[in-house]
Amino acid sequence: MKPGDLVRFCARRLRLWPGLEESQRPWLVGLLVEYESWEKMATVFYEGNNIRVAARNVQKSGRKDYEGR
Repeated sequence: MKPGDLVRFCARRLRLWPGLEESQRPWLVGLLVEYESWEKMATVFYEGNNIRVAARNVQKSGRKDYEGR
């Protein structure tokens, strides 16, 4: 992953879904700002905010993320 890539991520600690369990939260699409492989953390720009997400919860976005939008 490189800065500028569209990524999908699951922000486990984001408080947008207070009633849902962590495993049921949806994957969101954002813009990768920075990724530090030695730190295993990614910074994702989503709805005007920079969100720090663990690398295990970030995937490069693909074709299936664009078909329904």
